[in-house]
Order: sequence, then structure tokens, then C-alpha cells
Amino acid sequence: MIVIRHTTTLLLVGVMVLSLASPLGVGLADAVPDARVAVTDATVAPATPTAGAPLTVDATVRLSAGSASAATLDTVEIRTSDGDVVGRATGLGSLSPGETLTVPVTFTLDSSGEYQLTIVAVASDSDDDEVTATRPLTIAVEQGAPQLDLTAPTLVASADSAVQATVSNPTTSPLRDLTVTITNPSGGEQVRRTVPQLAAGASTTLNFSVRPVEEGTTNVTARIDYTTASGTAANVTYGEQARVETLADDVGIRIGPVQNSGDSGGGNAGVGGIAGLLNGGAGALQPSESSSGDGAGDSPIGVTVTNFGNAAIENVVLVPQTENGSVANEIGRFAVADRLEPGESTTVTVNLDNAETVQSLQFVAQYDLAGERRSVTTDFDRLARGAVELTGINISVSDGGAVRLGGNLANVGNGEITGVVVSVPASEYAQPAYPQRSYFVGTVASSEFAPFELTAQVDRENTSVVPVEVAYTVGDERITETTMVDLPAERQSSNSVFSSSVTFVGVLLLVGIGVPLTVGFLVRQYR
Repeated sequence: MIVIRHTTTLLLVGVMVLSLASPLGVGLADAVPDARVAVTDATVAPATPTAGAPLTVDATVRLSAGSASAATLDTVEIRTSDGDVVGRATGLGSLSPGETLTVPVTFTLDSSGEYQLTIVAVASDSDDDEVTATRPLTIAVEQGAPQLDLTAPTLVASADSAVQATVSNPTTSPLRDLTVTITNPSGGEQVRRTVPQLAAGASTTLNFSVRPVEEGTTNVTARIDYTTASGTAANVTYGEQARVETLADDVGIRIGPVQNSGDSGGGNAGVGGIAGLLNGGAGALQPSESSSGDGAGDSPIGVTVTNFGNAAIENVVLVPQTENGSVANEIGRFAVADRLEPGESTTVTVNLDNAETVQSLQFVAQYDLAGERRSVTTDFDRLARGAVELTGINISVSDGGAVRLGGNLANVGNGEITGVVVSVPASEYAQPAYPQRSYFVGTVASSEFAPFELTAQVDRENTSVVPVEVAYTVGDERITETTMVDLPAERQSSNSVFSSSVTFVGVLLLVGIGVPLTVGFLVRQYR
């Protein structure tokens, strides 16, 4: 009788942690398993789980020291109050009497709120009898963390480099007091931006400036501190690898006539200021490289400063100087731009009327880069500058997209230009074509001109223009200009090809007495 009471007491205690599947007819003594297992502890990481983000429950399972045999821990499951399994770990090994084993189970909970979960550990003893231990677990899941997209297109050593951080709220509730902190690569300095509130589903882009110390590969890290809708403070950290380039200081100065709008025939201004006109109209071709300028007595001129480097320059000022290096006060200084990003340029108009006695000038562009005041200089000789102009452009296109284009290239400056080549550059919808992919004009003296002819193939369905490129040399500078010339309407007759040239030749053949004089004129002009 005493033994039976003792056995009953053991069974009442064991029912809190054990359940044994036994067939009917088995006595109470047989219901006691050889292995007695319990879930003694459970921790959750992170401490504040968020919806849709992975969380891990570390469940500690212990085999009682009084167990009669070792046990094999088969599975540890996390179940909801409805009995659904949201996480499971299997094949976990064996336990000797008195041993413990901590099992990590990772899973996600897609919605915020409070969850009543149950940890279920299943083990088997040496007789393959299963024993189950359970432990309740309550978890509060917050709304999801904000997302961050870091964009660092070009980082440059020792120079301020732009970094964009796009913060988005993927949750269904607003997030408050967001502070985005970016750690300066290899420098340790931190830059912060604050967003008071970010609505559900909204995003915002923040601009940062960092200054890496040295070139190479670096890691840009950003941390977001924020407050959830329920008032919980949380944070999340993101990282992005980026390449840091060596600083390239490359600033150019281009000097040329101020671009005009051309005559009433109409035209398309292209890169570098070229304008081309159809059917006999005239178009201006302005220089696009440094050291190309205007003729004497022509004022004003345009001075363009371009940042060809890989970092922004700031506080750009243009200073005209005389040959001896003194400031040409009669012309004055010019504030060009507060900031020029890589690839950007700006033009200032310089009036030379008050400096008519000054024949040679140099223009100095001063700017800040990488914490230093720097400068670049180009010379400008008012008395020996060539400037070119395209006139009398005629063009036609066949049904198959074959283009024939011709015109005159005139030097309207007062200096010689050399090595002149006119061509159709290859592009997505236009290609140079046989027989006249390019045309070598050669040398054109001041106030003289020369004809050119080009052939190309275009995709009429995708373009209405054909590019024309002119390359020439002024002094020591090779200048390349490109313009877009309008194609004629598809129904326009192709008989108008080079109409002005054909008409001019016809006059020579019909008026025989004027042939020797006219031919002599052509030789002088086209030499």
C-alpha cells in the first residue's frame, strides 16, 4: 500500500513534463519511462522580434539524472496555440542522464502581435519508447524594421563623395524618430540624418557626403535607430561594399565665340555648339576644346569650365591674366559655379571691349578640391584663332535608309585650321556607309571654305536625325564637334541630293567664257 502511494506521487509530478504512449492493459509501474526529459529554459533572439524577420529560440533540454537509460533527442518543435508547427529542428543527438542540450530553432512570424507558443521536445529511450516534454513560450512581435538601400556610385580618396541612402517603411504602421548614421569609410567619422516620421509603405532618400582616406575596397555601413508604433526603440545595421578610386584632378577650359542662333533657315544645335541646316541653310560650328577662340575685335567670347575629374570641385572662379601673370582688371573676375560635379560644365561670357590693346591672355580657373585651392590655365591669342561654320548642307534619304549628305565647311575665324575631317560617327541608329564614310578636308585658311560629301545608313523607323562629326586642329589642340542634322521627310524626292553643288557646276559648263577665271577661283579656295 505504501509502494502504491509512492508510485502515484511520481506519476502526478511526471505528468507536467512527460507523456508516454502505452497500450491498454499496461500497469502503472510500466508507464514510468526509462528516460525522463524536460525543457528547462528558452531564450529568444533578437530580444525584440520583428514581423517577417528571422528569430531564433534556443531551447534547453535536460535528461534527468535519475533516468534509467540514455535518450535520443529526436525533434524540438515550436507550435502555435492552434497546433501549427512554425519551426522544427531534427536529428539532435543523444543525452546521458544528467546532461543538457541547447537546441536553436529559427523561424519567422509574419504578423506583429503577441504569440502564445509551445516548445515541444520529443525523445526516445533505449527501448524506443517516446517521451515528450513541453514548455510554454510567449513572444511579442513588433512591426518590421525599416529597409535601407545604399548607393555609392563613385567614392574618391581624400575627396568628398556622395552617398545616397533610401529608407523605406515596409510595415503597416508609421515609424518615428528615424536617425540614419553612416560611418565614413576608413575614417571613423559619422554623418547623421534624421527623419521625424515615415508613413507605412513610404520611402525617403537622404544625401550624405563621406571622405574616404585611401583608395581600395571599403565597407560603407549605415545604422538606423527608430521607434516603432508601439513606442519600442530599436535599430538595424546595413553594410555595402564600395570601391574607392584614386583622386583624378582634371579640369578643362574651353574658349570660343559666343554661340548664336543661326539664320532663319533653322537648325539643330548639337554637342559643342554645331548647328546644321537643310537645303542650303547655314549653321555655325563652334569650338569645343580648350585654346580655341575668337578673332581680334570680336567680343564677347564664351569661356567654358568643365570638370573632367572624378570628384566635385567647388567655388570655381575664372581670372583673366595678362602674359606677365597679372590680373587683367579691365576684364574682371568671374564667379563660374559654387559646385561642379564630375562631367558638369558651365560657361561665362567675357567681354573684351575694354581690353582691345591686350593681344594675348591666359584664363585661370581656380577651384577647391580635396581640401586644397587648385587652378588650371589656358592661353588665349586673340590674333590667331580659327572658327568653322557649316553651310549649304544638302541631304536625302532613300527608302532603304541610305543617306547622302554634302555641304561646305568654312573657316570664319582669322586663324588657320588644319587636319579637318568630316564624318558620320557610328551610333545606335546611324552608321557610316560606303563609299564616303569620312571626308578629309585638310587645311582651311581664314575666310576660305571647302566642300565635303558623306554617305551613311540610318534606321528611319527609330531616328529623324543623322550625326555629323567635324574634327580639326587649332594650334596644339585637336577639336572634335558633333551635331545632329535633321533628315528630310520620308516622301521628299531624292533628286535634291547636293542640289547647290550641281547647280554651281552647271553654271561653269554653260558659260564657257568664264571657265578659266572660275576654275582659278576654285583652286585658290580649295587648295
